Formats: sequence, C-alpha cells, structure tokens
Amino acid sequence: MRVLFIALDTLRADHLSCYGYPKPTSPIIDSYAKRGVLFSNFIAPHIPTQPAYTTIYTGRSALSHGVVAHGHEELEWSLSDDIPVLPEILRENGYITAAVDNLYNHKKWFTRGYDYYINPHSWQLITGDKINAKAIPWIKQNYEENFFLFLHYWDPHTPYLPPEKYRTLHYKGDKNDPDNRSMDPVKRQLVYPFFKKWHYDLLGEFTDIEYIVAQYDGEITYADEKVGELLDTLDEVGIFDDTLIIITADHGESLTEHNIYFDHPGLHEANTNVPLILIYPKSFPQGKKIEAMAQHIDLVATILEFLNITVAEGMEGISLLPLIRGEEERIYSEIHTSECTWLAGRGIRTEEWKFIKSIDHELYPDSPERELYNLKDDPEETHNLAEEEKELVDEFELKIYRYLDKRLGSRPDPIKIIASKGVPAKSWLERVLREMNTTWDEWVKKQKYV
Repeated sequence: MRVLFIALDTLRADHLSCYGYPKPTSPIIDSYAKRGVLFSNFIAPHIPTQPAYTTIYTGRSALSHGVVAHGHEELEWSLSDDIPVLPEILRENGYITAAVDNLYNHKKWFTRGYDYYINPHSWQLITGDKINAKAIPWIKQNYEENFFLFLHYWDPHTPYLPPEKYRTLHYKGDKNDPDNRSMDPVKRQLVYPFFKKWHYDLLGEFTDIEYIVAQYDGEITYADEKVGELLDTLDEVGIFDDTLIIITADHGESLTEHNIYFDHPGLHEANTNVPLILIYPKSFPQGKKIEAMAQHIDLVATILEFLNITVAEGMEGISLLPLIRGEEERIYSEIHTSECTWLAGRGIRTEEWKFIKSIDHELYPDSPERELYNLKDDPEETHNLAEEEKELVDEFELKIYRYLDKRLGSRPDPIKIIASKGVPAKSWLERVLREMNTTWDEWVKKQKYV
C-alpha cells in the first residue's frame, strides 16, 4: 500500500474549477476529482500554516496540540514530543516515510518520523517544478515499497509569481488603466507594506485589482500542471491503482473579501474552506461529491483506518471512510475554528451558520467584534447578521466558552495570551516599517489620511 499526500499551500476551494469556479484554473485536478471523491465542505479549523499542518499531522485540535499561531522570537509554541505524528506511526508500522518540503525551516516537529526529508532549495522561491524534481525521482526509485510520501507545493502562496505564460492566462484587461481605482482600498490598509513588499516590488505597480487575482489563479493552473506530472508518474511506474491519493490545502486566501487583500487573516470561508479530493480507484466511488462537513483532524484517522492501523490514543479526528462508503451522511453538526497570527479570533461553523468572535483585530481595525453569516442564504458572507440575530450570536458565543472550559480546564487561553502581546504579524509589520524608516505609531497616523 502507498499513500501520496499532496498539500497545495494557500489554496481556497472555490478557485478550483471542480468546486464551481468559472475560470478553467484546474483542468487536471478536475479530471482526477472525477476519478475520486470530492468533499465540498472541508474545513481548515486552525490556521495559518503552522497550526494547520500540526493539526493535519497529529489529528488533534489546536487546543490539544498547543500550536495556535505562527511563533516568533517572543512567543515560542511547540509540539510536545509525547504527541505522535502521522509519519512516526506509519514508520513504526513498516512504511517508508518521505517528504519533499521545507516546513522544518519553521518548526522541528514537521520532520519527525521521516526516513527521508528532502528540502527543495530552502532559501529560494520554492516552485512546483522544484518539488517535482525531487519527488518524481524518489517515486521511481521506491515505487515497489510501501510508502507514505508528503509533498508540499507552495504555489499559490504569496508572492503570486507564476511563470510568465500564466500571468495573462486568466486576465484580459488593462492592468495599468489610469481610470481604474480598484487598488485604492488596498493602499489604505495598515498592512499595505506587506502587499507592496510581496506584490508591487516583484510584479511592478498596476491599477486593476483583478490583475493580482489573476496571478493567484495563474499560480493554481501552474500547480495543477505539476500535480498532473506527478500523478502521471504513478501511472508510468504502474502504481496509480495501488495508491491512496490525497489532495488538500492548509488554508485558503482572502483576495478581496471583507476588505482583506491577498493574505489569509481571519476565519471567513475564503480562508477556511479548502479542497479535499481522495482517490483510490480499487474501492472508492468515482465522481462522488460529499456535502457533509469534515476537517483537517480527520485525515490521520482516515489514513490509519484505510491502512488497518489502530488510531493513537488522544487523536480526535473521525475517519471519512464511512462517508465515502455511504454508511454515514454526516459526522459533525459544528466545527470550532481559530486563527491567531493576523486576526486573533475563534469561530463556529455549522452547515447553516458561521460565527466569528474577534479577540484582536488591531491590524484590521474595521473588522467587526462579532460576525454571523447564514451560509445557506449568503455563502459569500456579505451580510453580517450579528445585530439582527443577537440571541443566536449569544448562543454561539456561549458554545465557544463551554468549548474552552471543556478543553482548557484551568489552563489559560493561549490565543488571549498571544493577543495580549500583539499578534505575531504585528511584529513582522514593525520590522518592515523599520526598513521604511518609520514606526508603528507614525504609520497608523499616516494611513488615516490616505
């Protein structure tokens, strides 16, 4: 048995064609989705990257594994060595474990359990061709073994720099139209220096905001082709039908929604609804779409049940195999979410509702304290019902408090600890401001007049 785990960093589900996006961004992934099972409500509960991948690796929620934010010098959050991770479990059960990734540059626990940890040029921009240059030869050398291979494609994470031929693939306008003022709101953001550093400084200035959205979409199409090359390799060596293939993402990306531009702060659907496609031709149905909610913590339980390995004590996820086999119609009535790197907050998602409670929104001062959206009537979360549905808001807020009491006991809430010192992104922004020879207070005053 073989497991190929493909993670496409920062990929929101609704920009894949197979999830309903009108532009043809992902023809190859679309074709493979028809050969497998697509989950249309798959949730990244704890974001961004470090909490998300730690949740994926451990099958535990952030309050259980303890990694709730991207750490920095003043805030060091680590995964306990006592908490097992998926590669360790698989190696103990006779699988060769390998990764093509550079997450170890972030935290050491992402290397645990791997026989081979292959870093594709860690100090350079990691593109899909660099991942494949390491992964494809590894598959050709080890295809006869039982293996678990984790591949981390950084496309379409910022900066959006697809190869030249993809830059106008999904854009037909005039990026420098002087009458187009769509970039003005971006320039008024407190976090505008990040945008300038990651986009303008690399792509050049432009006036049409749709141009930068098209670069994100171009990155997706580029990554789509790289995934196709990889899966072609499985066919070439004759193991496609004997490999469980998982395609997913750690989190999504807010492109223009909620006045958040080209990054992943907050708990809106653009950031938390990510793709999940599972392919195993021998026993999984083909072309099946599952509407039931599922989440990152379920991936370990699913893989272990698929391989007939006992789930480790303390893991919280639920295997998705009963949903795939049609034995269950639903496994969650609600999912708790959290983010603490840009916009510290907690949330609850049900099939009908999304509730978000802000803990710190200093970097995005216009963000509401409480948000409530009816996802059935308003899937794009354009109408905040918090003032109109106060009883329901209070009910969701009480659920969050009870959830924290149950999970934390007498321990303090780690998100409140971090928020009291300032979310990590504020420290990063202050460093960028120093490069601009200004301070946080001076920048805040200046932006009020932009």
